[in-house]
Amino acid sequence: MRAIRSLTTVAPGILFVEGPASNWTVFHGDGRVELVDCGYPADRLLVEESIRAAGLDLSALARIIVTHGHSDHLGAGRVWSERYGVEVLAAEDELPNVRREVTEQVTVGDLLPFALRPGTIPWAVAAIRAGGLGEVGVPAAQPITVDVLELSTGHRLELLPTPGHTTGHACFFEPDAEALITGDALVTGHALLADDGELQQLPSFFHHDADRAEASARRLSLCDARWVLPGHGPAVRL
Repeated sequence: MRAIRSLTTVAPGILFVEGPASNWTVFHGDGRVELVDCGYPADRLLVEESIRAAGLDLSALARIIVTHGHSDHLGAGRVWSERYGVEVLAAEDELPNVRREVTEQVTVGDLLPFALRPGTIPWAVAAIRAGGLGEVGVPAAQPITVDVLELSTGHRLELLPTPGHTTGHACFFEPDAEALITGDALVTGHALLADDGELQQLPSFFHHDADRAEASARRLSLCDARWVLPGHGPAVRL
């Protein structure tokens, strides 16, 4: 049974959700909700549960901002976009991936050389069951055209381009809370990583361009953040 692993109140109106296998952040305020990422497609009910934990419901969801276009971050974004008109935004260079005009995502073939590594096959099976191969592209997704997003909840998000994991991968920094949302540029845990709770990169085969991903991770390590909210693993307070 899928369940939320943990809920962390980072600052007023900022709720970090560690999901079953990937994470999302709920921004809430002024009767509105905006998400950064939204887990796997199978996490849809959990995302709605986390919105209720913030004191609101799905009708308050105004916008989803995605770090990148992988299935475990796009989640049910397409459903909410098409059924309820929820706006979906991504960095401009990431739009082809989010819209599924291209697909920069690990494939079964990419995993074959690592099939004997402990945990690889169980992780792959779990990812498929969670909707990892589903139709998650959001044709209506729009580009982020500013350096600082002003959220309807009263928060701000500074756009930090971090290419490598995907071509247009982006991180976001909330300056008042000093919270850095890293997507998959830096994580603190994953089923295929030995350590948990430490800032690290995903295995290289997950990255579209491993060298650029490493360079982006090095730049992020210099950010003046008090909180790191990763795409996988628990939140870290520095």
